[in-house]
Amino acid sequence: METINSVAAARPAPRPAPAMPLRQDGAIGIMFAAGLIIMIGFFALAIDLSQMYNRKMELQNTADTVALAAALELDGTTQGITNALQKAAERFTAAPPAGLTYHYNNSAMSWSDAAIEFGRGPAGPWKSASEAKTQPDGLLFAKVDTSGLDQDYGKVTTLFARTLTRSSDASTSGRAVAGRAAVRVTPLGICAMRSESHRNHNGELEEYGYRRGVAYNLLDLNVPAAAAGKTFLVNPFANSAVISDVATLAPFVCTGTMAMTRLTGGKVTVSSPFPIGSLYYYLNSRFGSYSAPLAACDARTAPSDANIKEYPYNGSNSWMRVTPTAQSAALLLDTDRRWTVAGPDTAPGGTTNAQFGVLWSYAKAVPYAAYQQAGEPEPAGGYSTYDTSAWATLYNPGQPTTSTTTPYPTSQSTPTPYSYTNGTTFFKTSPAGNKSVRNRRVLNLPLLECPVSGSKATVLGIGKFFMPVAATSSSLYGEFAGLVPEQSLGAQVELYP
Repeated sequence: METINSVAAARPAPRPAPAMPLRQDGAIGIMFAAGLIIMIGFFALAIDLSQMYNRKMELQNTADTVALAAALELDGTTQGITNALQKAAERFTAAPPAGLTYHYNNSAMSWSDAAIEFGRGPAGPWKSASEAKTQPDGLLFAKVDTSGLDQDYGKVTTLFARTLTRSSDASTSGRAVAGRAAVRVTPLGICAMRSESHRNHNGELEEYGYRRGVAYNLLDLNVPAAAAGKTFLVNPFANSAVISDVATLAPFVCTGTMAMTRLTGGKVTVSSPFPIGSLYYYLNSRFGSYSAPLAACDARTAPSDANIKEYPYNGSNSWMRVTPTAQSAALLLDTDRRWTVAGPDTAPGGTTNAQFGVLWSYAKAVPYAAYQQAGEPEPAGGYSTYDTSAWATLYNPGQPTTSTTTPYPTSQSTPTPYSYTNGTTFFKTSPAGNKSVRNRRVLNLPLLECPVSGSKATVLGIGKFFMPVAATSSSLYGEFAGLVPEQSLGAQVELYP
């Protein structure tokens, strides 16, 4: 018995049965509900963000579009500001898809001038539309901010943000700055023959010493008098480095543009001479000629003129009764200038009619009385002009006359030889398949204050010179056609950051 009891005492006591686990259904439900709320919140936040992003992109597109449309019209005049505002408004009234909309293209928008400002540069300072109309000079950049439009355009009704703020709406807007990036000026500088922008030349309008309708050898001018003419290569970029690389310059000569916003009244970087022997190929793209030692001009960006008829001084269809002795007016040297017999108020004694060169192929002489005020733009239709009966007094001594065989044009629709659009006497179409543009033979050239010292020159104005014949490695002729307001020569606008 004792043994049995000892064995029993040594046996381990039985373990109690494990307790049944508590039920977890309630805790899992709570965790799921909490997780679901978080997930719904993230979904709502994603929807809010996507709505905000989409609205931001819609308004940014609006700002970009309007800024570009407005900047294209800016030319430093009150009319340019008016045109810019009109173009901006038209983008909102145009029929779909051109018209600007928002809210996934479901809602129309209205324009307000409060959304636009104008400035001299991409960083401002900025003037309101009303201020810009009264002080338009130099305003070539437009800034558009859609927060100046109806505030509802930028409001987005949110799902998640309303749980964090008292408002259920969030707001966004678009902002864009656009302005000029290039001007239609060929980077070939020549000297202004006189310092006056406008002068009375015996009753005729003279501009910086040039007379409209008179042809000049652009390579043979200089101030002061010198043994040879002087030309200048104007750096087409807005920096201080002297540039002469033909491959870099060729595209600018092809297109007749410079990558600058303003030139007149400021200093530009120049080198002398203009390398005509390397660049005349590119000038002749205006006549539909695209051959060059290096890459030729692109006919799409540098189209030919719509009328490529050349007017050589000894041509068979000349309207000059006496064949001129040269393409341009004859060279004249005095103590101050290297210019032509057309320069002085009275041509030198002994000047013959043939020494005035080919006259009025593109432009006609203008009476000084027709000139308005310095700084005012020339009327869209141009100043009133003389007719050929005035040659006897305008070019005296010499008194050139027109041909009876090929008379000078007299029709209002075709007032000059270049103005023809058909026939063969004064017109020749551009090569088949080529893009063509009227007035491509006009070179807008910087007129520099001479003499030039060093690599910096002051641009007094921009002169229009018509190419009566193609350039060669040693010649470039231009018939003067007046001054052109630089601000009207915008060639390209772009968006700025």
